[in-house]
Amino acid sequence: MKKTQNRVLFFCFILLTLFISSGCQNLFIPTNVPVVLRDNPIANNPSLQQVSIQSYTMASPGIVQDITKSGNNLILFTFGTTYNIDTYNTETMQLSSFVNSDKKALSALYDTFDTGIYYAEKLIDPITGSVGSQIIWSDVNQNTTRVISLPEENVVQHFGIGNSGQVVYANNNNQIVMANSEGNRQVYKVLNNYNILAVDYIDKETGFVFIATAPQNEERTNLYYAKITDDSAELSSTLIAENVNSFEINDLTNQVVFIKNNSDSQTIRTWNTSSTNSSGVATGNYGSARFTPNGERIVFTQSTPDSDIQTESIWIMDASGKNSLQLTAPLNINSEIICHPYKSVLFFSVEKSSDNISSADEHTLSKTYQLTYKID
Repeated sequence: MKKTQNRVLFFCFILLTLFISSGCQNLFIPTNVPVVLRDNPIANNPSLQQVSIQSYTMASPGIVQDITKSGNNLILFTFGTTYNIDTYNTETMQLSSFVNSDKKALSALYDTFDTGIYYAEKLIDPITGSVGSQIIWSDVNQNTTRVISLPEENVVQHFGIGNSGQVVYANNNNQIVMANSEGNRQVYKVLNNYNILAVDYIDKETGFVFIATAPQNEERTNLYYAKITDDSAELSSTLIAENVNSFEINDLTNQVVFIKNNSDSQTIRTWNTSSTNSSGVATGNYGSARFTPNGERIVFTQSTPDSDIQTESIWIMDASGKNSLQLTAPLNINSEIICHPYKSVLFFSVEKSSDNISSADEHTLSKTYQLTYKID
């Protein structure tokens, strides 16, 4: 009995020694729990600043889509036997059903004034089996629901929001449409007939930023800017960068941050309408990037080089690319990183397990976390 006790004590001593020698890094990182990592080998230029997690909680099941301007409510997708759009109150921590449907929601955003939610809904023709999508708007009190896109339109999943409550989307005719919740619409034809994959509105210059396939190479996607001029229904576009897979517009500064694919890595770059060229701020293996609401920092996800596991850690850096800090351990992130409008709080969704998940139930295991951080 005494020998057994001694062995246990010795084993505990070894574990304690290893833990102390590891510094701030916990040896027992729980799977998919957002703990802070220190001295990670990915960091090429260690920052003089320090970041710490003040708190984190599992807010709700589901995949987070957007947050209100007040930061009080989130949009979540919870997919199971039916496809649900839910709202989550970040103050009361209450989850409420918004839409329950047999049609799959593809993306959702609050309108400019948080009076309603626009969402893209997947459609399957019962006769031909062809797949399409439409844009719908519902007010937050669920009193009114309207189909905004036309029946003959096949809407691109990734849409944006205008400055006066409109939804901005592209359709299968390679048109960009601005429409409000009443159904009033303005249609713009993009010259060169680009195949548009994602679009958003940039308020400062009353124009559109969009990703489209390259005319000479449909396997490559480029980032373009098109300014609205003289009440014309035609848009002449300017190439911002080639080989781009995602972008995001900061509503306060009207800057664009995007990820450009290189031969063996990605570059986070920024651009604004007064610039001829974009500026590179970081190079690595990135999944997404977005400005914090005040435009001072960029939150981004990064995968571990040479790793067979498809996980990403969350990082934050100055908008110039300096002071890169790692916020979390690698996670199975399956949502955008949503920034609180005025607090140092992030919302993101994590896949509970990546093993044996079929396409029909991959969203069932998702959970949304709320993470509060502090930078010193």
